[in-house]
Amino acid sequence: TLPPNLGAAVDALEDDEVIQDALGEHVAEKFIQAKTAEYDEYKAEVSDWELDNYLETY
Repeated sequence: TLPPNLGAAVDALEDDEVIQDALGEHVAEKFIQAKTAEYDEYKAEVSDWELDNYLETY
């Protein structure tokens, strides 16, 4: 089963020593940092749907 989103995928990678070993410590660390930042940015984005449905309501 694939992770449902990027955050869950990063969590799975953090728990997967085999993949981290294959990537190497430096690459795994930098990749996890980059994807965590990407997901945090995504979560902070307000979508058009949210604006259309909530802006005038609240």
